[in-house]
Amino acid sequence: MKSIFKHFLGSITLLLTLNLAACSSSTPVGDLTESELARFITYKTSDFQIEVPEEWETINQFSGQNFPEGIRVAFRNNLKEENDFIANVTVVREDNLKQLTGLDVTQEKLAEHARHLLDYELISQEELLLRVGGGESGTFLNQFKGKNESSGETLEFLQLALSKGNRAWVVTATFDPEEDEFVVERLDKILRSFQVK
Repeated sequence: MKSIFKHFLGSITLLLTLNLAACSSSTPVGDLTESELARFITYKTSDFQIEVPEEWETINQFSGQNFPEGIRVAFRNNLKEENDFIANVTVVREDNLKQLTGLDVTQEKLAEHARHLLDYELISQEELLLRVGGGESGTFLNQFKGKNESSGETLEFLQLALSKGNRAWVVTATFDPEEDEFVVERLDKILRSFQVK
């Protein structure tokens, strides 16, 4: 995992989330059945909660210089084939001193990705309302693709952000463009379940 972190380490949140990649809601998403939804668990902290497949690996201990302070947790698919990219989700907390809305933070991140990723392409953008505190807050669920360096592989991303006060949380799913549709549906469900307390 360390060599992958070294390979993708960069200055923006997305590039940090790439590094982890290499190594239950009642609303169905896509074609997930009720029994598949039942296999999701709620991961909770004092700041946020998120629904994840119970069989996925949870990484919540980060130490050493290759792990930025902002990463709070990462979830990685349990299917680990030797040469395939492992689908994952990361939650990163950042300072939001300008107190931007989740919509604004998401758009800023998208602009950073457009500047820094090679072969960047925005695939889709959907406006969502997610739980923040006792109410709802707007964000964009952005799907895009790109790569960190010319010799690297092109990856796809789903990303959203929520903010509360002077903090923002950026949630990013990273996966291979050829990823199984079932896994992509699960990634979408994970992001849509994110809530800030």
